[in-house]
Formats: sequence, structure tokens, C-alpha cells
Amino acid sequence: MGLANETLRFTAQTMSSGVLILLILFTVFTMTGSALPDNEVPGQLNPESTAVYVLDADHHHLGDGVKPELMPHDAEGTVYTKTFVLNRIDGDTASITLTTRSVVPTDSAGIGLFYDQVYVNGNKVGKLNDYILAKEQDNLTRSVTIYLSTKLLYSGENNITISSGCNADCSDYDDFEFYDLRLEIIPGSKYLYSENVRPPLKNIWSSSIGGYRNTPLPVVSQSGEVIFYKSSQVDPDTPGGKQTINAIDARNGELVWSHETGGSWELHDHLVYAEGLLFASDYENIYAFGDNALEWKFNLKPYQGEYISAPEVLRPIVYNNTIYTTLYNAGKVLAIDAKTGALKWIYSFSPEQEPLDKEYRISYDSTIPAASKGIVVLIEQVEYRENIMPVAIEPGMEDPNELTVEYIEYNGEDIPIEPETESPNVATPDTKIFTRVFALNASNGEEIWNYSINGVSSLYGKTPFIDNDLVYFGLEDKIVARTLGTGRPIWSADVSWPHVYAVADGKVFASAGSDVVALDAYDGSLVWRSHGTPGPLSVYGGLVYVGINGNENLLVMDGNTGEQLWKGGRTFGSDVSQPVLSNGRLYMSASDSRLYAFEHGEPGIQDTLASLVGYLPLFAIAAMLVLLIVFMRKIKNKSLALGSWLLALAVVLFLSNIIMLEYIPEAGWGMGLLVFMSLPVIIVAGILLLAFGMWQKRKMNLPIDKIS
Repeated sequence: MGLANETLRFTAQTMSSGVLILLILFTVFTMTGSALPDNEVPGQLNPESTAVYVLDADHHHLGDGVKPELMPHDAEGTVYTKTFVLNRIDGDTASITLTTRSVVPTDSAGIGLFYDQVYVNGNKVGKLNDYILAKEQDNLTRSVTIYLSTKLLYSGENNITISSGCNADCSDYDDFEFYDLRLEIIPGSKYLYSENVRPPLKNIWSSSIGGYRNTPLPVVSQSGEVIFYKSSQVDPDTPGGKQTINAIDARNGELVWSHETGGSWELHDHLVYAEGLLFASDYENIYAFGDNALEWKFNLKPYQGEYISAPEVLRPIVYNNTIYTTLYNAGKVLAIDAKTGALKWIYSFSPEQEPLDKEYRISYDSTIPAASKGIVVLIEQVEYRENIMPVAIEPGMEDPNELTVEYIEYNGEDIPIEPETESPNVATPDTKIFTRVFALNASNGEEIWNYSINGVSSLYGKTPFIDNDLVYFGLEDKIVARTLGTGRPIWSADVSWPHVYAVADGKVFASAGSDVVALDAYDGSLVWRSHGTPGPLSVYGGLVYVGINGNENLLVMDGNTGEQLWKGGRTFGSDVSQPVLSNGRLYMSASDSRLYAFEHGEPGIQDTLASLVGYLPLFAIAAMLVLLIVFMRKIKNKSLALGSWLLALAVVLFLSNIIMLEYIPEAGWGMGLLVFMSLPVIIVAGILLLAFGMWQKRKMNLPIDKIS
């Protein structure tokens, strides 16, 4: 009994030493900050020329009370709206400037309480409270400037709304004064806070978004305060899992709210934020969420295709208070009121020379739509594939060359699986493909123009781009430009496997196979080509940000020359989404199912150490080997020492693997799987050596801690 107790004590001490080593390694590797620096300063705008519109110079008092120190003393109501007309919009950036007094500061407003919001054409662009930094400034006048994209403005009638915030039950409203309301359109300042996202870039926080290898495009609110994503949670009562829409704080990655859709299908990855609402979709519905709950949902079942009972919605776009989306496998375009969810119009792709000699199955493919200046543009493809119907064959009369059609059950229907033919004596099913570009009237869905193009292998996920009255398409082997109003061809450039991601600064930016190219937006000539740098990209402030695979996931290039300026942006995943730049930060999701936020700054030693978490099991093994050398030199009974060490190694590897998978879920198919598979072998070997060592000890009758 004494020998067994000594052995257990020795083994426990060995395991304690191993766990201590693991804790030290983990502490070193994860010493990286997750909050924004206290001295963060946003980038400054320096416009060379600005169009200034004085909308209202009078004093106004919003709220529900009387304040003698304000002008006027009595509140005029809780909501103020100013309507104005813009004949033209020359610029990409606008700002709203006004002078305020007695606005409740943000640091005393509480979560969502007394927030004095500003809206442009129904879009929330900011709140006045953010510009009042301390309580002692409450009664001081303060100039407030809120920047916004001119995409929120219309050529014609517009409106600005300012609302007074209230407490939880809206029994008390914030009383404040404002005057000298101005709108400025800044043609020389396309990019807000561009200095904040110039390389080098450092990671300021990361947040888990759930799922496996989940890399959705980050969606940022207009104010830049909140980032949205979808997630799926295991639920025994829901076959597809519990579907939720989540919002996280852009400052630190912490969860702000989460809403369930109540749907039975998994949500599509794409989300869209506009008009103060977040739009999502699955195979049954389109959902619109506000800050507090579901606002409306639109049932897609009545619009299902003939062959596929569950229509798939491509990423919807929002233009002029209307959602435009394509049911890409049902051949339909829907226009839905963004505020109410009511259907405005529906456009169905025409059959296009449907063959009459045989029975064909129809399938559809289409791009994401684009909309501007009252026109919706998209590419649509119709495929007619000959149906191969099964023939009843008498037993013993089977033909080895005869096609056999199999079926799968899908939503209660038998769907035929097209057979593959390998015999030269059997004819392949006849296939006809027609591809066209459509321009539709955004108000009523009437066709404005269309033209046919050669077949494209896949349109899914692609989108036309509209800029300066031209529309750009990336097809199978070329990029083309046509006029928006008439579809007249302007230029065509040969580019292999292009995917157009941006049109900016007079250039078209696209991935082209394993390269990135920039073309002149007006004549299609090649400006530059960067070899071996494929990936989804964004353009901002004259720089091209490319999400790349590998140990470093972000490449920054000069937009004018294609010169590679910086490479870094390390995440715990190998694949990443398209980078999204908003309000002085860069966001992208990685295949470790985490969302990352970056801003300007040196990565530093902490980012490097944090990236080593992926190698934590290897470092743990190395540290344990050092411990083994010490034991083997000092312990007489080698079998006992090695057996105890192996059991301690199993515990350390298990814990290090758990920690690694928490940060890098996708490692479960690599190093994580290797570690878990090796654990049983290590444990069995440790037990056998430990037993053999105890037998040797009993035989030799030596103290367990005998030093050689």
C-alpha cells in the first residue's frame, strides 16, 4: 500500500508539473489585448472644395418639457423633419453639421436610453449623444458633424429627421436645442478615416461567430457601431438547428443582441443592412429585423420553381426603400417594400426559345442584382436539359448500356438524378443554355433592354457594378462595360475567369484566376496586373485590400500601380472573407469561424505570440521533453519515471488541444485529430510502463525517490 501511495504521489507531481508548464505557455501565447486603445483618434477629412447647403438656420427645441435656458423655451415636439431638394450630387461623401445644446452625453445615457438619433431618408446615420463627451458639457453649445455616404441621398426630394431619445418606458424625453443645420457634399473626400486603415495593420479584437469554417461577409451598420452575422445552434426541436441573427459591438466584438428567426431552414450566409433594418433569408422566408425584434417576413413558397421546391435567395440589395432579390433557381426577380415587406412587383425570366421536340427540365442561374438611377441590372441564365425517363424492363431483358434513372426524396417529392453515361453507345442528354443581360425599371419591373451573351459556367455570387452611368460585368473570359440607360457596348477586355469586386477611382478591380487586375474604367485597357495574389478584395482610400489564404491573410496593394505594400493580418484560419472597411476599421471573417477587426498600427510581438496558439500542443510536447530529461537523469527507476511522464503528457496534450480548438476550430481536422488519435496509445503505454516500474520497484525494494 505504501508503494502504491508513493507511486500515485509521484505521478500526481509529474502531472502537476506538466499542467504548470501548459499554463505558462498559454499565458504567454494569449497576452494580447482585445479592446480599443484609449487614445484612438479617427482620421480627418480635408476637403479641397465643398458644396454647402444651409437647410435650417433657426433654433429648435426637441423634447417634452420646458427649459428656460433653451431657445425656444417650450419643446416643439420629439421629432423634427426637414425636407429639401438636391438637383445633383457631385461627390461620394456628405456630412450633416449642426450646433447642439443640452444633449444628454453618451456616458450617462445608458444602453439605448435618451439616444437622440439622426436619420437621412429613413437611414440611421448617427446619434448626437456620441459627440457630447462629459456631463459638464451638457449645457454648452457644441458643433456636431456626422459623415455619411451620398448613396443615401437622392437626386430630388430628401429628408433629414432628428428625434429626441427617451427613457425605458418613454415617459421622459431628452430636451435639447439645435440650430444652423447644414448639409455638405464633399467631392474630394471619398474615404472616411482612411488613415486609420493604412498599413501596417494590427488586430484589435476577434469574436467567435460559430459554425464550421464559417466565413460570411461582415455586415456593418450605417453608423459603424454594430456588426451583424448569422449563426445556427443545435436544437432537438428544430431539424436545421435554431437560427439566430446576432449583432456585436464594433468597438470590442461583444454580443449586443441576438434574435431567433423561428424558421426551420438554415439561414443563407448573406445579410444586408439598410433603411435601419437587417435583412436575412432562408429557403422559406426573407426576414427584416430591427434593433428589438422581427419587423416582418416575406413567404417565398408561392414563388418556388417547378423542379426545386425550396427557392434560394441571392443576396438582396436595397435601393430607394425597396428590396430587389433573385430566386436564382426559380427564374424570378422580386421587388419588396423594405419597410412593410409587401410585394411591389415580380419579373419572371422568359423561357427563351424553349425546345419543343423533346421533354426538357429547366434550371436557372443568375447574378446578384445591381441598382442605380432607377434601373435594376442582372445576368440570367436558362438551361434546358433533356429529361431521361426510366423504362420498365422485363426481368432478364436488361440492357447493360441502358440508362438507369435514380431518384432522391426532397421535401416529400421524388427528384430524378440525371445519370452519367460512360458507354459510347448511349446518347448524352441534350442540353441548351441561353444567357442574357437584363435591365429592368426599378419602379415597376418592366424590361428596359436586354442582350444575349455566350454561356457562362456559373453566375452564382457574381454581381454587376454600376458607376458613372456605366455597368460592368465579369463574364467567363472577359470584362465588359455597357451604358446603363440603353445597354450600348462601350468596351470589352479579355480577362480569364474574372470576378469584379469594385469600381473605384476610374478603375475596375477584379480577380483573374490566380491574379488581381486593374482596368481603365472608361476604355478597358490594362492598368496593372499582380501575379499570384488571388482572393476577394476591397478598394478604399486608393489602396486594394485582398483577403488571401495561408498563414498571413491580408495583402495591401497600391491601387494605382499594383505594388504590394504590406502583407500580414494573421488569423487562426486559412481562408478569409472579402475585407470590409468601415469607420476606420477593417473587418473580415476567417475559416476558424471568428470575426477579426484591424486598424492601423504595428502588429507587435503580442500578435505574433497569439498566432502561436495553433502550435500549442507542439510547444507543450517540447516542454514536457525537457521535464522527461530531468526525470530520467535523476530517477533510478526509468520505467516508473517514463510511465508517469507519459500519463502527464496525455493530460497536457488533452488540455492544450482543447485550448487550441477553442481558438482554431478548423484545427480539429489537422493537428487536433492527430493529438486525439495519439492519446489512447500514450495512455496505454504510460499505464503499462507505470505497472512495470512498480513491479521492478517491488522486486528491487528500492525507495521511489532514490537518486542515482
